Amino acid sequence: MKEIVYDFSHSKARNAQHVQFVTDLLAAIPQEVAEARGFAAQRTAFAAAAANELECFRPDKAYLETPEIVTADTARDQIFYFYKQVSQAYADYHPDADKRKAGETVALAFREVKGAAAFDYASETATLTDLVEKLRSEPYASALTTVGMESAPDEIEEANEAFNTVYLKRSAEECDRAQSWSMKALRPVTDEAFNALAKAINALYAVNEMVTGDEEAGAALGKVMDDVNAIVVRLKKTMNQGAAGIKPGEGSSQPGEGGEAPDPILPGGGDEEEDEESPDPIV
Repeated sequence: MKEIVYDFSHSKARNAQHVQFVTDLLAAIPQEVAEARGFAAQRTAFAAAAANELECFRPDKAYLETPEIVTADTARDQIFYFYKQVSQAYADYHPDADKRKAGETVALAFREVKGAAAFDYASETATLTDLVEKLRSEPYASALTTVGMESAPDEIEEANEAFNTVYLKRSAEECDRAQSWSMKALRPVTDEAFNALAKAINALYAVNEMVTGDEEAGAALGKVMDDVNAIVVRLKKTMNQGAAGIKPGEGSSQPGEGGEAPDPILPGGGDEEEDEESPDPIV
């Protein structure tokens, strides 16, 4: 009787291969079929485990580049550029000599941190903190008062601290995730969820074949099983090629053979050697 092959070790699969495996499985087991045929709970559990694995696999840089971070950084950049340009305008164009001189003084402070808005997040935060401290000291504080920009240090500081609050929150969450999540820990969870899902589909198919006899249900379940087994065959072949140092498509053959034959798949096992190798090192 047809069944999904699930009882085999995935340990030889590299992390990227395993991620692709679970992604393909989700596509091969549609949610609507799961709901219609009675295994929605198992698919949901597998989808949740797969989502955690995929999230862990993604580069951490993308995690920090969130809209909240970008918005807060843009806000402090705009305030920085605004006061930088206003002070330069006073220095270049104001008709009053005293205000022109005051503008030159303030503009000097901004020129000394030229390019601050283009620094990495942490460097910009430190640079703007230093700028605020300088603007509150003499002769800059008096010059700001002369040109009516005495609120500049407070506004730059407020925007900078608002950004840093969001940044530290994201960094803490990233650290927690790095400490609690690893592919080595998450992959077995995903594999166990897949095994439970496969068992449920196999059981439903067996009951339908032996008892219920619903042709539509049998066809729907059978298609899912065929699609999943095709993905399993590909993963097993990929793992075997990797273990033998063979690149995909380079399978050796004896004279007269028509090419590489697929790995034989036996329900319930057939991969004793696979348990000898651990998953990829996780960084």
